[in-house]
Amino acid sequence: MRIRPDSARIPTIRRALIRLHTDLFAIDKRAPWWISSEPLSPVEKMILILEDRRFFFHSGFDLRSGLRELLRAITVQPHGGASTIDMQLVRTATGFREKTMRRKAYEILLAMLIQYRYNKLQILRIYLGCAFFGSHLLGIQKISRRIYGKEPSDLSIDEAAEVAAMLVYPRPLLPTPEWWAKLTRRANYARALYPRLEKSFDKLPSWKMF
Repeated sequence: MRIRPDSARIPTIRRALIRLHTDLFAIDKRAPWWISSEPLSPVEKMILILEDRRFFFHSGFDLRSGLRELLRAITVQPHGGASTIDMQLVRTATGFREKTMRRKAYEILLAMLIQYRYNKLQILRIYLGCAFFGSHLLGIQKISRRIYGKEPSDLSIDEAAEVAAMLVYPRPLLPTPEWWAKLTRRANYARALYPRLEKSFDKLPSWKMF
């Protein structure tokens, strides 16, 4: 009898559950033993404005954004991946970055599952603790201290806008004029939106955050 190689075997429920448990554990390892419950800082608001404005209103996957980006893709318009902060945490923690529909579906599943392990404020802060902001700059504390000499909560609005922009344009080891131009454009966009949107986060009911 010919035996198919492992790569051709259909994954069993047991293997799928082991994989799921392993990836959830990888996310848990990113969580510090203590996570602050302080109100959102300006830099956190700035990051939400640029990365995921509906963060506190979805359960890991933003269906509205997903449908919008799908429509743009169908109509051959510039589009993104509709990744939420929850999904970005999953991607960062697991290290899997392959661009396939199967991977995206699994990423959405994990992003929805972590809603039962952490509240939204914790998810945001776990992600920012391990997010990639540039060469040798992992986590918001490292970039704030190394580049600006401050704690994240002490960053000015202009500094917060630059930090938020670095999630799309990570700081290279040797910053170039081209990189600065891209970073400045995105930071300016964040600064323009901030006065109009930042107070909306202060009005969120506590059950949305915790």
